[in-house]
Amino acid sequence: MRGFKNIFEIFINHLLYGSIMISRKTIMFGFIVLGLAGLIIYSQIVPDKKNVYKEDFKNCNFEGEFLRCKNGALHLETTNSSQTGEGIWSKNMSLSPGKISWNWNGQDLNKFSLWLKVTFSDHKSIYYVAAGSMNPQSEGEYYRDQENRRRFSPSIIISGIPMSSVERNLAEDYEKYCGPAENIKIEKVSAGFGDNSTQHQNILSISDLKIYG
Repeated sequence: MRGFKNIFEIFINHLLYGSIMISRKTIMFGFIVLGLAGLIIYSQIVPDKKNVYKEDFKNCNFEGEFLRCKNGALHLETTNSSQTGEGIWSKNMSLSPGKISWNWNGQDLNKFSLWLKVTFSDHKSIYYVAAGSMNPQSEGEYYRDQENRRRFSPSIIISGIPMSSVERNLAEDYEKYCGPAENIKIEKVSAGFGDNSTQHQNILSISDLKIYG
């Protein structure tokens, strides 16, 4: 009788242990399935950044004797400290305002100008001005409205942007400074450089310019 009882207990314990192992495996499998489902849903809701525009500064359209495109960057180099100069680069486009990023650098700085300007399809514009730079001379632009009346659209100037890698949300900046961003397109991106010192060389550059969603 005792031997039968021992056999019965062993059978029950083995059955319970097997049930626990099965339930643990089932729970682990469930967590794996839920995790994969969560990743799929997240990838659908939060898509990766997609470059809409990337400037490699190879075929440059610029004004200025000392402005150069080389090694994937736009440079202003006036060759010596006593020489002054300036230059403007621009690129026309038609893009929805997403995020914009770029990298700018400067060496031997004094009395310099360095800015990035985004012009929108409604003639409004935003200047991003590097820290330490003088503000751009332009205060806005004149244009003709649909009834051929002359209008003036003042530019927004955001100064003190760190001289390093920069990222800005164009839609948020537009809504903050200009108004609702409905049906607005980026019409042109420009970059301005200026060396106004006869004692410093003001070596300036912009690279890695991107616009993405």
